[in-house]
Amino acid sequence: MSFSMLILGGGPAGLAAGYHARKCGWDFSLLEAGGEIGGNCRTLRLGDFRFDTGAHRLHDKDPEVTGEIKQLLGEDLLEVDAPSEIFSGGKFFRFPLSPSNLARQLSGSTLLRIALENMRPKQSRQPGNFEQFAKDQYGPTLAGRFLLNYSAKLWGEEPSNLSIEVSGGRLKQLNLGSVVRDALYRGKRKSRHLDGSFLYPRYGIGMIPDRMGEFIGADCIRLNSRVTGFNTTQGRIESVVVNGNVEIAARRFVNTLPLTLTVKMLASAAPREILDAAESIKYRHLVLCVFCLDRPSFSPNASLYFPDAEFPFTRLYAPKQRSAFMAPVGQTAIVLEMPCYGEDAVWDSPDEVLQQLAWSALLQVKQMSADEVVRFEVVRIPFAYPVLEAGFEARVQALVDYLGTFENLHMTGRSSLFRYLHVHDLFRAGKELMEEIAQVT
Repeated sequence: MSFSMLILGGGPAGLAAGYHARKCGWDFSLLEAGGEIGGNCRTLRLGDFRFDTGAHRLHDKDPEVTGEIKQLLGEDLLEVDAPSEIFSGGKFFRFPLSPSNLARQLSGSTLLRIALENMRPKQSRQPGNFEQFAKDQYGPTLAGRFLLNYSAKLWGEEPSNLSIEVSGGRLKQLNLGSVVRDALYRGKRKSRHLDGSFLYPRYGIGMIPDRMGEFIGADCIRLNSRVTGFNTTQGRIESVVVNGNVEIAARRFVNTLPLTLTVKMLASAAPREILDAAESIKYRHLVLCVFCLDRPSFSPNASLYFPDAEFPFTRLYAPKQRSAFMAPVGQTAIVLEMPCYGEDAVWDSPDEVLQQLAWSALLQVKQMSADEVVRFEVVRIPFAYPVLEAGFEARVQALVDYLGTFENLHMTGRSSLFRYLHVHDLFRAGKELMEEIAQVT
């Protein structure tokens, strides 16, 4: 069989490409390895409880994309105002960090030390890694308390081995040199919260890929179709091998599969240095521990972050704080994220071991009875996000450049391009990719 276009992967990036391909009238098929679309952006069910495969949300940062998604979801797209906090040293701190909140929670001596560190002239050097960046921007005290330890847990690497790209946009919003000034005037002005307002579907983030799939049409989506190989000739992809024995040809291929996996499937054509670069790049897996609780809520926060080492999880999110329809009346669920590598013990630990580990840590945050646990589930998500090590940009660019030598292969998505992208970014990228293909066809 043959198509004008094959889209490889049914996660948000592949669905965004398929959505816009459908709008352009392309003859295409989308191949998804699993039994349902959505990739790592799905909503799962445990009885009457719903939870997402990650603390997903839609940021209203691209008006055109927001408008398209509003058309897809209609009244099922809700406006949510639920702040997030950091739990550290037995205290809750607003996230992103707020100078006025820090002033209320930290001791005077610690606050003064932070202020003095941030009033010193900034280093003129270009930081070579995240640890240097964090200390230069926020001072050793604040960076060590909230950023460096959390980053080590999240990424599984020492902060000195991480790229400054892991800082993301939100950390750049904070001028910590204003800690003392903000503390003095906190009664006269309100700190702007950068993380608490967002859009969210009534029945979970999975509604977005589901509606995109409906628009694309079941006739264009092939589930349980894992790409296991590529057939190439003279700088072109001729076909893909699906499930080890089915060959599907196309004129163009849109790839959202993990970058390293794609290169390895092209191993027979790839130079040794490209294969070595692919071996050096890492992805982080994610273990979700889901507790369904017989209580109205656990926390008023959409998410809680845990930088301290004694907590085995990095983040807790409460689906019901995003939408009241995510759990039955009078009950709630919480989802704990445990990042890991495939060789880490947590990845293969029995569910009951993970339950006890997570529950013991939870009791340090809030006293609860084990009788309140209605259900418990462990969900394992491989290749959840790329690890942005210092110097990763050059290695990734080498792989992207190599794949760019195949004239009919187009790359899009977080895993494929090794970029930390949000839903609105992926939706925009799908539109721009289809426009680009239309220009060269």
